Amino acid sequence: MITKPRDSRLSSSPFPLILILFTFFTSLISTVGALQPEHAGIVDWYKPLIGEFLLEPTPPLCLNSTTRGTAAGHLGEVVVGVTKRNLVVVLDAESGDLVWRQALAEDDPVVSFHVHDDSLLLLSGPGASTARYFSLSTGHIQWERSLLPNIQGRLTTPVWLGTDLAFVEPQEGEEGDGSVVILSEGKRVSRLRLVDGGLLWSMESPGAGSTIMFKQLIVSGSSVHVLALHYSFASQSLLTSTLDLATSIPKADFGQVPSIVHVPEQAVIASSSKAGGATVAWTEHGRIRTVTIEESGVVGATKDLLPGKGKKYRGMQDVGLRGKGIVLGRRLDGGAEVLDVSRGRKVEEFELSADSPERSPSVYSAAETSSGIILNRVYWSFNMGVGVAQIIHVADLSSTDVVTSGFTFNFDTVSHGVLLHAAVSPSLDDKQLPTLVLATSSGAIQRMQLDTPGWVREESLADVKAVRFVDLSEPEVEEARGVMAEESFFGRTIRQLAAFVDLPAYLIRFVKRFTSASYTSAIQSTPLNTTHLHRDQFGFQKLLIVATGKGKIFALDSANGGTVWSKNIGITTETGSEINVDKLWLVRDGEGGRAPLLAVLAVKTVGQNVSTVAYHINAYTGAVSGEVDGTTGLPIGKVLFSGPPKTAFLTPFENCGTQARVLAVINPETKVHIFPFCKKILTKMAETSDKLFFTTQTGYVDGSLLQGYTPASSSADSTFNSNLIWSHPFHKRETVLQSEPVIFEAVASFGRVLGDKSTLYKYLNPHLLVLSTFTPLEKGLASKTAAGTGRVYVIDSTNGDQIYSTEIEGVVERGGVKAQMVENWLVYAWLSQSGWKLGSVELYENTEGKGVTPAASSFEGQNVKAIEQTFIMPTEIRAMSFTTSKAGIATKELVYVNDRNQIGSIPRRLLDPRRPIGAPSKMDKEELLIPYNVLIPVDSRKIVSHKYDVQGAKHLVSSPALVESTSLTFAYGLDLFLTRGLTPSGTFDILTDNFNKAQLLLTLGALSAGIFVAGPAVKNKKLKMKWY
Repeated sequence: MITKPRDSRLSSSPFPLILILFTFFTSLISTVGALQPEHAGIVDWYKPLIGEFLLEPTPPLCLNSTTRGTAAGHLGEVVVGVTKRNLVVVLDAESGDLVWRQALAEDDPVVSFHVHDDSLLLLSGPGASTARYFSLSTGHIQWERSLLPNIQGRLTTPVWLGTDLAFVEPQEGEEGDGSVVILSEGKRVSRLRLVDGGLLWSMESPGAGSTIMFKQLIVSGSSVHVLALHYSFASQSLLTSTLDLATSIPKADFGQVPSIVHVPEQAVIASSSKAGGATVAWTEHGRIRTVTIEESGVVGATKDLLPGKGKKYRGMQDVGLRGKGIVLGRRLDGGAEVLDVSRGRKVEEFELSADSPERSPSVYSAAETSSGIILNRVYWSFNMGVGVAQIIHVADLSSTDVVTSGFTFNFDTVSHGVLLHAAVSPSLDDKQLPTLVLATSSGAIQRMQLDTPGWVREESLADVKAVRFVDLSEPEVEEARGVMAEESFFGRTIRQLAAFVDLPAYLIRFVKRFTSASYTSAIQSTPLNTTHLHRDQFGFQKLLIVATGKGKIFALDSANGGTVWSKNIGITTETGSEINVDKLWLVRDGEGGRAPLLAVLAVKTVGQNVSTVAYHINAYTGAVSGEVDGTTGLPIGKVLFSGPPKTAFLTPFENCGTQARVLAVINPETKVHIFPFCKKILTKMAETSDKLFFTTQTGYVDGSLLQGYTPASSSADSTFNSNLIWSHPFHKRETVLQSEPVIFEAVASFGRVLGDKSTLYKYLNPHLLVLSTFTPLEKGLASKTAAGTGRVYVIDSTNGDQIYSTEIEGVVERGGVKAQMVENWLVYAWLSQSGWKLGSVELYENTEGKGVTPAASSFEGQNVKAIEQTFIMPTEIRAMSFTTSKAGIATKELVYVNDRNQIGSIPRRLLDPRRPIGAPSKMDKEELLIPYNVLIPVDSRKIVSHKYDVQGAKHLVSSPALVESTSLTFAYGLDLFLTRGLTPSGTFDILTDNFNKAQLLLTLGALSAGIFVAGPAVKNKKLKMKWY
């Protein structure tokens, strides 16, 4: 009997070894589904901002323990103020850190704030319709009181006109913290208890109305003195009214003050040297005149404050010391004098304060001390090139002793613009000098003390207009960039041969890093600076370029939010910035050791002249190409044309000199300008003009129009005319809310395999434009609570075809419609009368039969199949975006901002429009589809902002990391927040910190040694089996 030999292929099969390796490997690897909780603060950063300070009617104040009781004693020195972003804030004056802040709703504008001991009273709403009392130490609200019915409050310009308040100390026989008397809407006076906000009394004068407006009030003794403006056809005059503090009953009829006032700011009511009285002061015919109001309401005789001085005053300035009887008198020559209107005397004047071309206009501020006052003047000296502070200290107002002092300080006008305000500390150092907190026209807030600049808060970052991520090179490329630029081939060869001596050390470092390096240590990267600009091994560290509304460009470190460099490209003054950034592009990457290049498009306004300007900026250093203004030191930029741009887009062509992609900018006449100019580009654009497309949107009284163009013939001025190829009119009164291009990046899958093995091919078109619109039901004034019709369009920008559209009834205008699209996935959200809803749509080629290849051109007729589904969201959607990845392999997730100031994400599986309704079929189970549920749950594990309160976030931008699993997402609006904690498909390409790399290496080494030893024996055995 002959025995059949065993098949040698079985004995040589590698599968047993692979199975052993796989089993061992999987036993070591922990399942990684998301970044660990301990990575919070490592994988993300958060920068709370407040915006620019409001300077009227209550500018920011510095407080400390010597002037405000326990408040500053508990907190130290603080800065209190309200901002243009509708916030009340308290900053630590020593460090600049945010102590606390409170945000108000958009329809509840901040009016003014007032500090009382350890508390802060905030007036807000139209006509100061609401009062809130906060703890100055903690920011906790103690009480809130509505002063006017919602339907009664009227929004005035300015919002603080006809509003005021005065604190009242506890009267004899009263208990508690005292009370406050508040003037609202120019006609209602209310008195509230400070302990709980209880209403003691409220009155509205029957005489106040269309021709009489209460302007200010002051409490003195048992009386509340009110200053009123009486409007007539020819001029304005002053009236007074005196109320009983206990009962609100008028003590006398309106008192007529013989006066002529041209603007409300020319008159104030201040304290009086007489008990229970008040002093009214106003400017008339170049003189400051005063009148005393008795406690009974009787108006005294009118007299000049400083008789015999002639016509020398052009106005008065209230610096917050009316309660002390102090105002600033502004002379006709611009000089400033400290006037005590309660005692009828001049206290002091600021030396050399008259207008002069040698210095900038002066900024004045004041602070109360325990028994006196400090007044401060700040200006910029053009001759010396420094800031100058001048201080007048009156230790006791009952005395005539005055101490004057001053100092100079360094101030960067190129970076920070001009000085708008200087909050002065209420205490002086041993040199009789205060600390200043400066507010500048660039939006920066800076601490300054005797030529020693302190902290700086760049609050212009609260108004970001455009964002771009810039990838960095590897460390070796970054270090060799300067060497390779001028290195010859021979020198490079010698250098590389000499580097071979480092090979053993490199191998040792490699093994050490492989066996001991962890993910956590790898992501703790070195902060970037202008001399250290290279990425980490995972590609998490990038340059984050942000352009602000003030025309200032920042480069931030994406790993920690630190500022690498900043550059101001326009002048900022007290009237605003001359530069309004429109868009920002990365026109050249950093491949080959070259520096990445940015293109900035902005609208420049100088007086009545409006023009479109473009800049090229080095992304690594912030250096701006082109000429610099000899006076200001700011870049001039390239003026493209007069007027603002209609739109702009990147062309596929590179400039022959800079190798940067050329920008096409459309002027108001729909002509195409290119930046930077190059004759070769003109020729290329003329040859391929029918392959370049752009759209413009034109608004009309009752609607708008979307039009598509291609560049046409070139003109003599090196521009291109435009050829209209399609138009898309909207419905009557339909307003375009949002217009966004489709997010089209790396695509890993071009279809979706179904349970029956058929394929749905994605409709992929990089020329798609997504628009959301709103149409009110009735013609008339818009209302935030009104409902109407919302629409979402997906339009092909090459031919104007409407690829997809949907109409949504019952959309509340306050929420509007938001839409975003990536590849073939469209998501839109809207506020209905029953809450927020979400629509998910996937677009596919509508092919017939299996194996049909979809059309590849936008010019071919295409039949698109839309699969859609609607869901209910339990939270508001303020902004939306999608995750992104390097190769497009990782699953996309929807990232959103909710009404709790949180950033969260929703897995795509939950928003899959093919989720089966009812029990899933066998094919549905094979596709792993989840049964449809109308409600999308909010998973707290998907809130990537953790504990951070990201206020005001209205925009989201994503960028891929080098590792496929991870996406970077940046949120901005007010606060800044960036996270790299979004891993939709799990961290499949990142090992956990507890993975035993050494054991894996030893196992692989042992197996390799075993194979090496057993190899010859197996080979001999195979040979014998062939013979026998």
